[in-house]
Amino acid sequence: MGDAPAEGAPPPEAAAPPAEGAPLAAGAPAEGAAPAEAAAAPPPGPPTLNIDPPAAQVPAAGGQSVHQIANPSGVRLAFKVKSTNNNDYRLKPVYGFVEPGATAPLEITRTAGPPKEDKFVIQFKEATADAADPAAIFKGGPPAGEVTLPIMAQ
Repeated sequence: MGDAPAEGAPPPEAAAPPAEGAPLAAGAPAEGAAPAEAAAAPPPGPPTLNIDPPAAQVPAAGGQSVHQIANPSGVRLAFKVKSTNNNDYRLKPVYGFVEPGATAPLEITRTAGPPKEDKFVIQFKEATADAADPAAIFKGGPPAGEVTLPIMAQ
């Protein structure tokens, strides 16, 4: 009497935990939807870029630092990198695109010079899916935002 399941309740084996990889929380994709597609969509919000690592140190005698420009927003972004010291640094690329939820590499090469603190300003602006020239996007008005990457040559 007290051990019998309530009428209409699923049998105990039907209440087993979900299989590995199955959604665990409420609000999971509807039946038939691909969970990978739902998980891959970046969160909505204003356009922004993140730099990883957020600062750099290089030898004043010369060296290289590699960073990732990440786009956590839901729109394609064009970027432009500006420097306070174009004599001692070479950037690759200076202009580029970052797809929603993706990253793009940024290589900073320091040539020999005196120790000094400098910075790079990475400006960004929304780009259409068919845009092919990131430099042209910045000729059409101010950027949507910018991120600063400090660098120290010691």
